[in-house]
Amino acid sequence: MKALRAIATAAAIGGLLWLMLDSGRVTPEPAPAGVSASLGALGFLFGLGAFVMQAGGRPERVPLLAGLAAGVGGYALLRLFVV
Repeated sequence: MKALRAIATAAAIGGLLWLMLDSGRVTPEPAPAGVSASLGALGFLFGLGAFVMQAGGRPERVPLLAGLAAGVGGYALLRLFVV
């Protein structure tokens, strides 16, 4: 159940980032390339937050933070190497 929540969160975040940054529906031009580095750093911080919540005894928050880390970090990598 926790893994499913993390996967669903990652997919939703990835889709939302694509819609807002690169789809062309919100802005006519895609976001600059430097955004990928910022997204990567944000994904790292979310992953660190998931680790701290697990170690600190708040496991109910881990799926959300892990999903955010996977969605943001995965989109940063996808944007860096594909777009």
